[in-house]
Amino acid sequence: MENGRYGSMGLLLTFMAGCVVGGTAGLLYAPQSGTRTRRRIADFAEDVRDKAGDVTEQATEKFQQATEQATEKFQQATEQATEKFQKAIERGRNLINV
Repeated sequence: MENGRYGSMGLLLTFMAGCVVGGTAGLLYAPQSGTRTRRRIADFAEDVRDKAGDVTEQATEKFQQATEQATEKFQQATEQATEKFQKAIERGRNLINV
């Protein structure tokens, strides 16, 4: 299986959407009383809401981790560039003073 642009998060969201559609269709076509069907739909909706909350929480955590990593790499690159720039200035001064 290919982890494209959205990777496993996209796969999970697609799976959850399929579950919602399939579950709802199954409940609506089941031969039960209206009250019982509505109760099952409400329970199913609550389960989906809970799972969506979990997925949102996981996505938020991954986003925060990625942001922290990107910030750290940016700071490292900035420090390295500053060091190289300072060395280049020092070399230039040494050439002028010779």
